[in-house]
Formats: sequence, structure tokens, C-alpha cells
Amino acid sequence: MKVNYIIKSTYLFFLIVINNSFYSQFFSLNQENSIPVINNNDTLKNPWTGGFNSVQISKIDLNNDQIEDLFVFDRSCNKVITFLNDNNQFIYAPKYESKFPNDLKNWVLLRDYNNDGKKDIFSYVSGGIGVWKNTSILNEISFASQSFFQSSINSFVSYLLSHQYNNDYNIYVISSDIPSISDIDNDGDLDILNFGVQGSRIEYHQNQAVQIGNLDTLAFEMKNTCWGHFSESGLSNTCTLFDTCFQNVPNPQDSTSILRNNLRHSGSTVLALNLNNDQVKDVILGDVSYSNIVALYNDNKGINMNTSFISQDTTFPNYSVPADLHLFPGVFHEDVDHDGMKDLLVSPNSNSDAEDKNSIWLYKNFGNNQVPQFYLQEQNFLQNNTIEVGRESKPIFVDINNDQIEDLIVANFGEFDLSVPIHYRSYIESYINVGTQQNPVFSKSSNDFQNISTLINDINLIPSFGDLDNDGDLDAIIGDYSGKLHYLENTSSNLSIISLSIGSSPMNDVFGNTFDFGFNAHPTLYDIDNDNDLDIIVGEALGNLNFVENVGDSINFNFDLRNENFGGVDVSEWWTNIGLSSPVFYKNGNNLELYVGSKRGTIFKYDNIENNLTGNFNLVDSNFKTINVGSHSSPAIFDLNNDSLEDFIIGNKRGGLSLFIGFNDSVNTSILNEEILHQEHFIFPNPSNDFITVKNLNSTIAYEIINLSGKRVKTGISDGEIEIKNLENGIYFLQISSGYNYKVLKFIKCK
Repeated sequence: MKVNYIIKSTYLFFLIVINNSFYSQFFSLNQENSIPVINNNDTLKNPWTGGFNSVQISKIDLNNDQIEDLFVFDRSCNKVITFLNDNNQFIYAPKYESKFPNDLKNWVLLRDYNNDGKKDIFSYVSGGIGVWKNTSILNEISFASQSFFQSSINSFVSYLLSHQYNNDYNIYVISSDIPSISDIDNDGDLDILNFGVQGSRIEYHQNQAVQIGNLDTLAFEMKNTCWGHFSESGLSNTCTLFDTCFQNVPNPQDSTSILRNNLRHSGSTVLALNLNNDQVKDVILGDVSYSNIVALYNDNKGINMNTSFISQDTTFPNYSVPADLHLFPGVFHEDVDHDGMKDLLVSPNSNSDAEDKNSIWLYKNFGNNQVPQFYLQEQNFLQNNTIEVGRESKPIFVDINNDQIEDLIVANFGEFDLSVPIHYRSYIESYINVGTQQNPVFSKSSNDFQNISTLINDINLIPSFGDLDNDGDLDAIIGDYSGKLHYLENTSSNLSIISLSIGSSPMNDVFGNTFDFGFNAHPTLYDIDNDNDLDIIVGEALGNLNFVENVGDSINFNFDLRNENFGGVDVSEWWTNIGLSSPVFYKNGNNLELYVGSKRGTIFKYDNIENNLTGNFNLVDSNFKTINVGSHSSPAIFDLNNDSLEDFIIGNKRGGLSLFIGFNDSVNTSILNEEILHQEHFIFPNPSNDFITVKNLNSTIAYEIINLSGKRVKTGISDGEIEIKNLENGIYFLQISSGYNYKVLKFIKCK
């Protein structure tokens, strides 16, 4: 009886903790594309995509309506971005992004390998190419990682193998490359062209699925180590034609072997397609060292006959405007204007130091799919209908025109610009809220707010606003890339108009020393010590926060650095000292909350701040609401629709903004009682030491693990198995969610 009493007491405590600490005010965020944004009198179709830098584009049916939608993968921060085809218009649909695996990185191509009408995922994995099979049922899109590739070395591996040199080896693709995955020999299955581990020549791996008689498998065999008989030059953007191999596979489709030197492969993108209607695949290449793309034209000897490239266009397409994106273009072949003809899209395949604001070049196909003719239509496909400021966006809410409605400022690290030595030019955009407190509408009012880019000669200019001299208007503190702060005074006599001019640049402390926070100073003005004047809390590259106290008063400020490890905040990851902390405070009722964006992309939430300025703040969550907008997250928080719930606009490395609207979903939350707890989903094994598995899941779920005190200790996304080995022994509660439905399961961690 005593044991039963303990169990019942523990369970009762579980219900109290969950109901009082967790569900009494269950706040959630829903990512939306709902608030209108106006630019040059045009309403943007998809303002809240988060922006685009280095993209890879594929088509896929996301909602099972038999119409292909749009899938975009941004390499710069490994982010999936999804659009639905709505009457031949691509409309941003963020709810599908979480349906894709969260470990996709470097490159992603969607291809239907088993001819079931559903696009599967091919993506980079350590060792080569990984595959996720499309397991969608009805309207629920889903994918399952494939590990059925049998090898004589390993019984099962997670990457594609090819039979070569009398054994099975991985199809090697370095992380910088993008291979071509298409039907090279026109036999109905997908083959692969890639640059091998040695040299600068293309390998041809033929899929044997048709020969085996099983399209639901992937079985490759190396058929040529120098397909097309050419080599890339490391010294120019021209390829060497008729250059075959000294060592090749046996009988590479009637090959004649010629001595060649092994050259180190540095990086290339490959797209195979038919450019001249001879049924033999040609290729378009992008090279890591150049801004152009090269088209290589095959001879018409015949399919699968060890053909050679006989001509090349190093300024492709030379009959239109040749592609010219600084550094390493990638090329993609999809119909994006809904006319049945596949177009050409070119975007940088680089994470940095590449075109970012006009980085998706669309070449419309004015020919047909057999004899395409690609003509440049626009250099900012998708980008022209979204908020896009280049690299690393930082939003700030501020009432610019004193109408008691918050407007929006968007800073950036910079826009790529080859005309300046550092290749980036920083500026700040402004958007006036021309709507109401219940229904905001943001209208762009400036590309260079207050000409701040000309006042401060640096990049990564990040402002924070507040009345620093108690004259009733808004002044500004600007942080910069070099770690300095700048004071800009508002000298306007009209409260509805801001007029900023340099007051102190760079700013000094009480001893006359220049403030220097290393790199990427990210300031926010807030009266953190409740003495009726504004202090400065500064984030920086290392991921910590600095407390700069106003030791003057509300009329005559005087700042002094008090703490370089304010609140014990550290948003860097264990393997690096770079965190890029971007702080913002939010008064939630009587509670002061601190949210900090980070380089890794997660948002950290802290409380226990007031009256604790010399101690460590309480880390509530290191992955707030499992928000994923990509790396370099930077949040701005305000109640945008006057419903007493905070809303978020979040910047990221891609240079756009993501919108999250707050709501209380306690009505829609499904809380399991003791009877329901043992139905549908259950945890096995329970108790457990290293891993738990949630049984009876039919899709990937988001999860949160809460301890007995109600603190969230782990979050993530899983298809069933969850690692718990790093948790302390004890009782935990697992919240699983799909859409707006939530359930809670109990488990015990023990050795």
C-alpha cells in the first residue's frame, strides 16, 4: 500500500506540475505569411519567407493534390523553404518545412527513384549520398531514411554504394559539390554523375534497378571514370576536351584509354540535360573558383556508347545574358513558370562571399524540353516578392512616426557588393505600420534609414532606440562589426519625424576609453536596473552579454561597463567560442523575459532577471519553441495584433524575416488522463537508460521533455527514437506534438 501511495502521489504531482506549470497558460507560436507588406505600392506575395542566399530548387507535390509545388533548400544555413502551387502562383507554406528531415545539409535534390509518383530526397551525408524515401500517405507528407544499401564491407550503410573495382564502395561526393541525379542512359531509372575523390573528371554510376527488375531499389555500378572524356582546368574556366583516362573500369562502353594526370578536385556542380535533341545527355558545370557556368555538348554517337564532349560554351548561355554570380554557381532545371517547359535556375553554391540579394537567376525556356533556349528573365526569382536585405537580417520594433503603433526596422550584416574592398555594404531598411494595432500592415519607407550607412563607416550596423536625453523623442545607439558603439541624437523638433545625427562616434566610457566588444556589437536599450534611465545590454560574437550601466541620469547619460558575463548568458556551442548573441527584452505581464538569438539559429529564453543583475539568469529554454529559421537568428518581439500575446519576427543569415504569431492553444491541447495515457502512443522501454521509443507514431513529431519541476530539459524532432542518456535519473514527462495537437507521456530515466 505504501508503494502504491508513492506512485499515486507522484502521478498526482505530475498532473499538478503539468496543469499548473505547463498548461495553465499554454503559449504557442504559429509561423505565418499573413501580415501584409507593401514595397513600391506593390503588396509582396510572400513577405515572410526568411529570404534566400544560396538555393537549390526542386519540384514536389507537398499536399497530394497532383500538382507539383516548390521546394527550396538554402545551403547558406541548411534551411528548407516550401511553397504551394496556388493557381500557378507559388505561395509560401511554412507548415510543410518540418515534414522534411532536419539533418539535411549542403545539397538536396528531389527525385523519384522508384517511379511511384512521389519525389524522394537525395542529399549529402558523410561518405557520399544519402536517400530518404517518400512515404507519404494521403495528405500527410513524410520521409524515411533508407539504409538498405548492402555492402560486402558493411552489412548495411546509410549512403549509396556502387560496384567498382570488384567491390562495393560509396559514391563519393565532397561536401562542396552537387552531383547530377538523372536518367543518363534513358532506361527508366536514375543514374549518377559525380566528380570522384581523385582528379577533375566525372564518374558515371549506372543504376541497375531496371536490369535487376526492381525499381524500388538502388543498385549502382561504375561504368566510366571519365565520362564525356574531358577534364576541368584548375587555372581557367575552360575544360579540356577529349581527355580520357589512363585507369578506367573494364570495358567502359567501348572506351579507348589515354594517359592522363590525376588532378585534385576542388569543387563543381553538375547538371545533366539534353541541350540539342540528340537523346545524349549534355552537361552544365559550375566551378568553385568562377562566376560563370560552362555547357559541354556531347557527340551523337548514341546513348551509353562512351561518348565524348566535342564543344563547349564557357559563357553559357552565350545567346542570352551569360550567368555571372560571383563564386561557384549551381544550376537547376525545373518548370517554375507553369508552361510545361523546364527552365534554368542559377544560384551561388557558396555559404558566404557570394551574391545574396539578387542570387536566384531565372532563365525562361523559350524552346522546349528537347531543344531548350534559356533567356534571362530576372535575377531575383522569389526574392522580388519577399523581404530581402542580403546577408544576416536583424529586425527591431520601434514607433518611428510616434503614432503609438510599432513600426519595423531591418538591419543587416550587409549586401554583397564587389565595388567595396570587404565585398559588403551595410544599410538599414524601415517599414511604417500603416495598419492598426489589431491588423498591422507594413509599408517600406526607406532603403537606407536616416542615411546611417553614410554616417558610420562599417558593416553589421545594428540600431537600438530610446530617449537618452529625456526630450521626448527617440535617439539611437548603433553597434557595428568592429565591436564599437555609436550614439546618434534625434535633433528633430517634430515628434512624428526622426532626424538622427552623430552625437558620439565611437562612444567612450566614463574614463574616456572607447567601448570595444570584439566583433558584432548588438546593443539593446533597456532600463534593466529600474533607476529611470536607459542602460545598454550588448551582445557580441562570442555569444555572451555585456551590461553597460547608465551611471548618469535620464537627461545626461554616462555609460560604464559593469559586467562582461551578464546573467551568465552564453549562446555559443561547445565546439566553438562563436555565438553571435542578439538580445531582446520583453515584459510579459509582471515578468521580465530575455530572448537571445544565436549563430546556431536557436533562441534562448531566460527569466529571473530583475533584482538579479549580479547573478546568473535562469535558462528556461535553449531552443525556444523549436523555432528553426536557419542560423544567425535575431528576434524582435511585440504584440502585433493586440491580443495580449507576444508575436515574433525573426531574422537570420538568409537576409529575410520570419513571422510567428502567438496564440494560446490550451483549448486545442489534448492532455492525457490516466486511462488515455495507456492508449495509442506509449513509451518503450520504460524505465530506460539510453533511449526511449514512442510506439505507434505515423509521422515525425516535435517533442519536449519536462522534468518534475516543470523545466524543459530537452527538445527536438523525432520519428520515434529519442536519446535520454544525458538526462539525470528521475521521472520525466514527454510532450509530443503534431500540428496543434499535444500529448504528454511519462517515463523514468534510470541506470
